[in-house]
Amino acid sequence: MTAIFPTRLPMAAPDDLTGFEAMLADGRLDAGRIVSIWCKTRGNGLRNDFTKPWVDLLLRLALARHLDIPEQVVAERVPILVSGGSEGLVSPHLVIWSRGEPGAHGLLAAVERAVIAPPDQGGVMHAMATAAMVRSAMAELGLTDPAQVGLVLVRAPSDEARPALDVRVRIAAAQGVALALGQIPAIALDEVECFAHNAFVVARHDGPAQQILLLAHGPGGDPRAAIASGLLEDPLDTPGAAAILARLGLAAAPQLSHAESARVLAVISKGDAPRDGLIRGLPHAMGLDNDVAMHRHARAAYGAMLGGLIGHGAVLVSGGAEGQGPPDGGFAAIIAATAGEAP
Repeated sequence: MTAIFPTRLPMAAPDDLTGFEAMLADGRLDAGRIVSIWCKTRGNGLRNDFTKPWVDLLLRLALARHLDIPEQVVAERVPILVSGGSEGLVSPHLVIWSRGEPGAHGLLAAVERAVIAPPDQGGVMHAMATAAMVRSAMAELGLTDPAQVGLVLVRAPSDEARPALDVRVRIAAAQGVALALGQIPAIALDEVECFAHNAFVVARHDGPAQQILLLAHGPGGDPRAAIASGLLEDPLDTPGAAAILARLGLAAAPQLSHAESARVLAVISKGDAPRDGLIRGLPHAMGLDNDVAMHRHARAAYGAMLGGLIGHGAVLVSGGAEGQGPPDGGFAAIIAATAGEAP
């Protein structure tokens, strides 16, 4: 079992690893205990966003120096998620996931890696392989109840030269997670209504390997932190987000108090703009803007909604939400320090 705990650091620029390097240097972070890293950085978040591979490389190089191993080995061992686009009040930041302090019950993590052959990417075999990875991660953690799983992050392989493959990959991986967790009865890649409740999928173009990071709450986990997740019907679903906070013992009425806001250690969310051009009967223009892509509008909208409830903007919001939450909405997972624990 792997107890896990997050450390969040602000980033003043895409290459700002000052805080990360300082904590590695003085021992507050142990490079050998790092399990995964999330990053929300600047950029447009789309295919021509070169801040993402740049920051990914900088993080791998930093860990490689401290571990005295090749950076490619870091890439294989440590899932690194870099999400571009810090629109609106969304704040660029790092979340470093390190092995924590095992207790009776708390936050757990497992990492799985498998190769998805290019012909299988974005299809039923991709979904089935993802489901097998999720089941393996649960077995590693000794979990039998899918309700214990708070989040499955998937770095899924794709090929930028194959049109529309990224979308199919995101759907296939998400439905694989949903199948493993009992959220759908069978794989149905052509069914829009078949979606995962707590899968965060990114399509990557760095080889055929797929990595997953599964976060859960169970025996042997770090008791200092807990995770809760839930569906968001649309970018205005403040009740849905407030319900996730409530499951962590946090009351947004209408916003978390300063002390409760400080307890929120990490937030990760997926969401796109409603496809029919309407939000609760009123038109929106997110999909019609020729200057600003829909995903950038949606990230700003979800980021503002979540940040307004939480009281800070360190929320990792991403577009490309196909199969991840309801068709016109998305989902969020929130990790918070448990009551009485200093953040």
